[in-house]
Amino acid sequence: MYSRVEENLHMTRSEVSERYPDSYILMQRDNRDLFDPAGNILFIGDNYDELFSLMMRSDIPLGLVVEGLNHQYSLGGIVVGE
Repeated sequence: MYSRVEENLHMTRSEVSERYPDSYILMQRDNRDLFDPAGNILFIGDNYDELFSLMMRSDIPLGLVVEGLNHQYSLGGIVVGE
């Protein structure tokens, strides 16, 4: 389930990830910068695949689906191989 963001929010990927920690966010980037892109926030939802599909159907130029902080998991630890 997703909803449109009515406010005209312009944030970086890091800022939006902190503001909506339990959601997935569809944003339209300003440019092709991949380090910490900035752009307008379009939709917020609870399913990555649903927002990605919406981005592809709507043909949003420079679209990007961002994970909220609570969805960003790290495997962490040390891996030792032989």
